[in-house]
Amino acid sequence: MIPNQIEYIDNLFLSYNYNLARQSNQKVRVYTLRYGMYHAAEFILLDKDYDTAKIKKEYSELGYATDVHVLSDIDEIEEYLFEGFFIKTPLGNELKNRYKHFVNKQLQNLPEGSTYKYINSSYDLIFQDESHNIIENRTYDSNTETILIDRINGLLSNIKGAIFIIIEAPAGFGKTCTANEILNTFSPSDCKQLPFFTELSRNREARVFKHILLNEIDEQFPNGIKQNIVIEQITKGRIPLIIDGFDELISKESNKEEVESMLTTIVELLKGNAKIIITSRKTAIFNSDEFLDSIYDSNNEFSLARFEIKEPKIENWLSDDRIEVIDKGNFPIAQIANPVLLSYLRNINVEVLREYINDTNDGALIDKYIDYLLKREQQRQNLKLNNDDQLRIFRKLVRFMSEYNITAESKGTIKDFIKDYNQKLLQRSLKLYIAEEKPSMEDLVETLSNHVFLDRKPNGDVGIVNDFIFGHLVGENLILEKYQEHYERFEEVIPQDFARKSIDSFKIQNRENKESLWKIYNEENFNYDIGFYFDLDYIFSKQPSRHYQNLFVFDREIFDLNFTGDCNFESSAFSSVNFHNCEFDINKFNDTSFQNCSFYDCKLISKKSNKVYSDFALFACNSNNDFVSIILNLFENNNSNSNKLVRKKILTEEIVLKQFFQVDGIKPRARKFSYIKKSLKDFDDKEINKVIDSLKSKDFLHFKDDVGFITREAIHYLKHKK
Repeated sequence: MIPNQIEYIDNLFLSYNYNLARQSNQKVRVYTLRYGMYHAAEFILLDKDYDTAKIKKEYSELGYATDVHVLSDIDEIEEYLFEGFFIKTPLGNELKNRYKHFVNKQLQNLPEGSTYKYINSSYDLIFQDESHNIIENRTYDSNTETILIDRINGLLSNIKGAIFIIIEAPAGFGKTCTANEILNTFSPSDCKQLPFFTELSRNREARVFKHILLNEIDEQFPNGIKQNIVIEQITKGRIPLIIDGFDELISKESNKEEVESMLTTIVELLKGNAKIIITSRKTAIFNSDEFLDSIYDSNNEFSLARFEIKEPKIENWLSDDRIEVIDKGNFPIAQIANPVLLSYLRNINVEVLREYINDTNDGALIDKYIDYLLKREQQRQNLKLNNDDQLRIFRKLVRFMSEYNITAESKGTIKDFIKDYNQKLLQRSLKLYIAEEKPSMEDLVETLSNHVFLDRKPNGDVGIVNDFIFGHLVGENLILEKYQEHYERFEEVIPQDFARKSIDSFKIQNRENKESLWKIYNEENFNYDIGFYFDLDYIFSKQPSRHYQNLFVFDREIFDLNFTGDCNFESSAFSSVNFHNCEFDINKFNDTSFQNCSFYDCKLISKKSNKVYSDFALFACNSNNDFVSIILNLFENNNSNSNKLVRKKILTEEIVLKQFFQVDGIKPRARKFSYIKKSLKDFDDKEINKVIDSLKSKDFLHFKDDVGFITREAIHYLKHKK
């Protein structure tokens, strides 16, 4: 045993709060631990023939539990300590309980006798190895190919070294369900790993991500386990880190430095055998320069897998007989395309569904669902509060959350708010109880803090149960003019991501409520970015109707939208957008690009224009008809485009491919379209498009939204060109 190995073992035990005893020498190391009433002494024999009987007896007489180990492998000592402090503790048993608790929460909002089922959706995957080579870029069909959970678990099991897995999806598409399914696949006794699962929420103290993460460690692990032990075991892969709701900490108000700090904190952990999984709503942050820089400029070596969950199909949720009921009733099926509502419709009696379809129209099924939840709450918790009063209480709570830009708070704060701001309503409710059932005011408030609209987060904070209910309450506050009543400048009170939740929730509202919400957002002076208003117009009016400047739309399916009316687009970009049955007037666009987009059954209504190619620039786009070729021919024959600079240099595939490397010209690097266009500013956009199209067709470049990746085939091609 050489000295530095002894030092390593000493430091290992010290990191677990052991003390090095004075009896330690070159043949035996003695480590003691005092934790409450428990005293332990560990003897690590460096010389298997060393007799420990005397000192073992000494410590036993002092009340220490003693254990002797002959050192054969340092890794065995590490495994022994990890099992003793993590696996063979209540922490290991809590995994299954956490998943069971999650399932019970899902069933809480459903009729009695309902069953929970994870919905397998199709998904996209981009996978890079630790050298940043693209290994895979494809879409998986959940009905015929490897399902999402199996694909993720395969990467976690088979990848040697660190891996960063990002799971993205719009609200309600199954991010949290997926995170919990991953958690449920771990069995600490079998795999010797103990996942650390944290569900993020935004509260008044949560601002610095590193502090949040360390605080979560303190909350979830016993006092005897230091933060540095957990961090070290994360990097060694023994504690896979699952972060659900990464986007909760990102708002429109988040500055560049905050985002960089969050990403840096994660990337710093990606070393050794670290396994880190985060879920997030679909956000441009993962295509940002900050993200790309944090990935490609890091000295750590790790693989990167980006999954994007696609929208679940109605048939994934509902059986054929239920879909038949909906179809026969000529009910607008798009009005139920929300996972929260679909989960409810999947579990109610078919006859009840038929009754709902016959009794309602124009999306009013959502009213049936809310009515069901609130009436059941009256019975479940013996609440003497009608539906309207329950909604009043939680609309107030959401206004409070809006004012402070939070999505969760301590249970004590939530209870104080409910009590202080609903006194008359609560007092009136208490009078409705018979004497022997009448709760105290404190008991009633406690009951409301356990309401079906609320959810307790792992760190103990309480927030609204899901984005759908949150958005519903924000929207109701607006159309009932409650924000307007209580805040003089109410437009400044509602964070943009809260407003977006209301848009997503109101997709399945009736026409009158949709129009009311659209009118408020359209006519009042909200300081939201132009992307919000494009979504607002598309979802509620199906017609762009304003000046859209610096708009960036990415990774979307857009149906039946006509870019022809009273609208114009300037300095904007559409990336990885699939347009279906859309009409375009090219004169409505100025300095706007379409990157890696697909056009299905689209048409150009005006084939004459004095525009230049950069006003409606296509890069790596395709269509199922002659849409793309018509546009390219239009600019080919456009006289206004004939005044080109005479260049001696021709843009080659090699020139474009060389943009996709680090400064050293050796390591590959993803590049945004904006970077490529800026780097190749001496060439016109149409020329750039022609070369990129060629490289894409040869499988030399892959694209995800507005980011391009060079493939191993392209790197091999360049090496042989030298």
